[in-house]
Amino acid sequence: MTTSPDTVVTAVAVPGGSGDAPDPGSGGRDRYLDLWRAAALVRVVAYHVLGWIWLTVLFPAMGLMFALAGSLMASSLGRTGNSAVGRRLRRLLPPLWGFAAVAVTLLLVTGWRTAPAAPLGWGEMVWWIFPARTPPVGGQSWAWAYNVVLWYIVTYLWLVLLSPVLLALFRRWPWHSLALAIALPIAFRFNVVNVGGYFNEQATNVSTYLACWLLGFAHHDGLLRRIPARRYAVAVAALAVTGAAWVLVVGWSSGNYDLNRVAGGNTLWSMAFVATVLRFRPRLDWLGRIRPLDRLIELLNARAVTIYLWHLPVGVLAGALLAPVAVSGWVATVAVRLAAVWVLIAVAVALFGWIEDLAARRRPALVPARVSPARTRRPRTPAASGASGSVSRVAGAAARVAVAPGSGSGWHRAMASVVAVLAVGLAVMALNLWPGVTTRSPAQVARPEVTYRLSDLPMLVDGTSTPSSALPSSTPSAVAATPGAVTVHGELYPRAVLTAAPSRLRVQPPAGCGRLRAVIDVGADDAEVTFAVRADDVTVFSSGVRSRADRAEQIDVDVTRASLVDLVTSSPSGGAVGVWADPRFVCSP
Repeated sequence: MTTSPDTVVTAVAVPGGSGDAPDPGSGGRDRYLDLWRAAALVRVVAYHVLGWIWLTVLFPAMGLMFALAGSLMASSLGRTGNSAVGRRLRRLLPPLWGFAAVAVTLLLVTGWRTAPAAPLGWGEMVWWIFPARTPPVGGQSWAWAYNVVLWYIVTYLWLVLLSPVLLALFRRWPWHSLALAIALPIAFRFNVVNVGGYFNEQATNVSTYLACWLLGFAHHDGLLRRIPARRYAVAVAALAVTGAAWVLVVGWSSGNYDLNRVAGGNTLWSMAFVATVLRFRPRLDWLGRIRPLDRLIELLNARAVTIYLWHLPVGVLAGALLAPVAVSGWVATVAVRLAAVWVLIAVAVALFGWIEDLAARRRPALVPARVSPARTRRPRTPAASGASGSVSRVAGAAARVAVAPGSGSGWHRAMASVVAVLAVGLAVMALNLWPGVTTRSPAQVARPEVTYRLSDLPMLVDGTSTPSSALPSSTPSAVAATPGAVTVHGELYPRAVLTAAPSRLRVQPPAGCGRLRAVIDVGADDAEVTFAVRADDVTVFSSGVRSRADRAEQIDVDVTRASLVDLVTSSPSGGAVGVWADPRFVCSP
């Protein structure tokens, strides 16, 4: 479903296709890699806040971030040997501990009393300290926001721990290792390999992004530069076509183009995208002349871990704060939501970003100091601690092979064009906008649905925050037998929302939810009520005038892509009660 915790480390010795490599001793930044990291981080925030599935295929940020982190890990192992593992953990864990201190305290204070259902029970809390597995959270409706994205931190941790062995194997058998890493997630997908057990999820995630991590090794060691431009472009194009076809087949048959849910195809498509980024390296002299943009990219990189950890919790908070705000138009709604999220992210960075400085053994600062861009020079041979002579010869050969600026630029442009066209095409398919083409199979396999009860979500009634379980004191006893439950024409609904008529109940649907379902009824014998559902201020359902004499009606309303949903009840006489029995958002996984 991001950015790398390694983004605060100085980029070093990254040979490119046609650009210059930064000087390892310059202590500066590689603007090209920083630009991509910042773009990936912005993409991750937008995806989680807006739920736009098409972003995952247009820009596979996860694979890119693992590749960049792998390149930096290879550089660190080359400079400091196996002690680089401890240094990376020191940079990663303190920001996570600060996040955990707030998250766990908040969850406990707000009612988390039930032990996690996993085998260790409360012992699962150890993963908040050393995240070898995704840490647990409570059962609150918003608790998921505090751990749903931590899978990336977990996967990154495992790859860091494995890197000394992985780098030694890679430098001994580079292309065989890369081929095996590409085949591994495909083997997982078709159950040829199945780890199972307590760490099955972690093994699956590591296998998915291992190839991108190794591609980062190849990038650092200069092996990608050894491949002639024509062969490189043809290989990447073939990988891109295969990956895109895999995603297309899965998306067309299942209706879900989320790259994160396309096992096997995710690796192939991410590899093609990453290989293009690492080889097609245009000059970025213009970036240094746009000081505000250059500084923004630098700040995003310097506080990447903090931004990644906090963006989803503050995104949920922003949704609750914006619920009573009426915004007209789709563009304005998106702009306001993103602006609110980034303002809250800035607050989180101001409050907790200094932990990254402490982790890096720098003086804590509200705003990180500016870092000069890297000088350029010929790439040097990576010298891994304990590397064998054969490893040194491979790395040395890679360093001696120079690709002249502009060499093979036509092939590089063609490669980038193929990947870009396929990325846009997949995004258009994900949006179901391809002219004259149905991008969903008419006989899709039935998929389990994910349901979110409105009684578990933050709701506002006529602009006043109301506890979701609260029922009006005036509710007739024939309607509400117990708080939170109603009986509608003899059928008991344990979860219900009752509203006075006239009123408006506003709620933000979870990302990816496309249907609103409920049973509507009138809560008084002598009243008439009209029910309506509005998606982003557009009426998508109206019941007409109903009375107690009418039978309860099951409604199923399309609210796809809605940012805010209003449940509106009105009554010509006033003083009536509208019953929304078992209201829920239904989402496709």
